[in-house]
Amino acid sequence: MGQGWDNKSELEKAVLAGIHGTPQLKRTERRNFLGFFRERIIQAVTFNQIKSKEGTAAINEALKDSRAKELVVHSRARSKAMPCIINAQNKGIDFTITNDPEFTGEVAVIVVAAEAVDVDKLLSDREM
Repeated sequence: MGQGWDNKSELEKAVLAGIHGTPQLKRTERRNFLGFFRERIIQAVTFNQIKSKEGTAAINEALKDSRAKELVVHSRARSKAMPCIINAQNKGIDFTITNDPEFTGEVAVIVVAAEAVDVDKLLSDREM
């Protein structure tokens, strides 16, 4: 039972993937950030922050970043994030409204890059 994934045969891996699905890296982190890895996030705000001018301004500022690839909004924050969605559309940045029951935490809106970015602090870190 203590045998790790790397020590399993290809057949064992295929059977386990068929039963349990493909193993996911950093699953908890992805649940907290609307399905994305933290290192790809340019900015993130919580449900409380998106209700404020500061939260909306932080997302709109992140949309100006040349690395911004997508705006992702939790469905519960859709109405409050509408100005950001319109801004993303005007800039030609894709947006997604998502609602996965596995998402945990308070992150409501994120701006995502296609590749890893070096962003030390996110606005959402203040409430986490």
